[in-house]
Amino acid sequence: DTEDPFAPHLRLVGGFKKSILMTAGAAAQKLMMKLEQEQELLMNIADMMIETYHAESALLRWMKLVSVKGAAACATEQHIVQSYLYDAADRMLKWGKEAINAYAAGDEQNMLLLGLRRFTKAAPFNAKEARRHIAQNWLTENRYTL
Repeated sequence: DTEDPFAPHLRLVGGFKKSILMTAGAAAQKLMMKLEQEQELLMNIADMMIETYHAESALLRWMKLVSVKGAAACATEQHIVQSYLYDAADRMLKWGKEAINAYAAGDEQNMLLLGLRRFTKAAPFNAKEARRHIAQNWLTENRYTL
């Protein structure tokens, strides 16, 4: 839905979930029973899962606040969530690349990395301005939000 202001963020979190399934699924197929010996790989996948949980939780909280207070009253929360999601996409890409590079090579590696980039691609975002807005609001209100 192009009119839903949450749609791009929901798509991004959905992409995070797909990147986990793709990375973990390919690792399980490739390594099978040897997967339990690959602690670094499992750590990367676990970090991806934790990041996705945090991202989705923040997004859902912002959505709930907007439904209660309205979008105009939640501008700071919007900037917080958008900044977090923008940064989370880079972390997801990093952990996914580390995991994929640990077990895949050649064409398989290239295809997995291509899918990972597609699933973790965030729209351009002016993080500097958003963070300035957040800081200014916190200084003005003399409290943290969200």
